[in-house]
Amino acid sequence: MADIEVERICDMRAGYKLHLLKSGVDGDIHITVMPVGDRVSFQDVEFCASASQSPHTFKALCDLVKAMQLDEQERPQG
Repeated sequence: MADIEVERICDMRAGYKLHLLKSGVDGDIHITVMPVGDRVSFQDVEFCASASQSPHTFKALCDLVKAMQLDEQERPQG
């Protein structure tokens, strides 16, 4: 399975975006807020797919990935 990457530019504060990566290897989700022009960040938050200590949060993040994909389809930003 391939990684899923999705990002959305901030609505109110110019210059930043929310970037989510769902790993195709283990299903973990990595969340980063970074400047619009950046592609890589070494500071992120990771929620594990297996043995998560936050199962409700993980499910909500999976739903967020899907929502961001729909937003990108309906209102592309880049």
